Amino acid sequence: MRKALIILGICLAAGANIALITSTHFSNSGLKEGNIWITLMKVKWVKKYNKKYKTNMFYPKFNKATLALNGKTVVVKGHLIPTEMYAGRGEFVVLSALPFKSCYFCGAAGPESVMEVHLKRKRTTFHSTKIGFKGRLELNHSDPDHLIYILKDAVQVIE
Repeated sequence: MRKALIILGICLAAGANIALITSTHFSNSGLKEGNIWITLMKVKWVKKYNKKYKTNMFYPKFNKATLALNGKTVVVKGHLIPTEMYAGRGEFVVLSALPFKSCYFCGAAGPESVMEVHLKRKRTTFHSTKIGFKGRLELNHSDPDHLIYILKDAVQVIE
């Protein structure tokens, strides 16, 4: 799991360089007003030196609305990103606000459009690529080995 998170962290750092995305991109994404992703995607980036990796990296600067969600229980809906992680130990998955063809890892969005979802109970199979989870949201201000949004103790929401 650590290796996968390091790769995600490196992608986060590299992606932040190209992910200074305008709100116009997301207004055309099909996300509706009131969707938590709209709030989460309003993040700015600041460049800082990282001692561990001995390089400059971009770190998130969250707005007040996003900061207010830190530590709160939220429901997030999105698309599973196909990774080896949920075929492995089943401890977490990666969720994207956007469909696979538009997701951050495919180049059409930024790191603010994906989230680590740490599952309350291990699970390795899901029956849908569009899925909802309920859990406690944690904002990651500084750890490049993780995504900037982490949902802890998450359970799948079935409508």
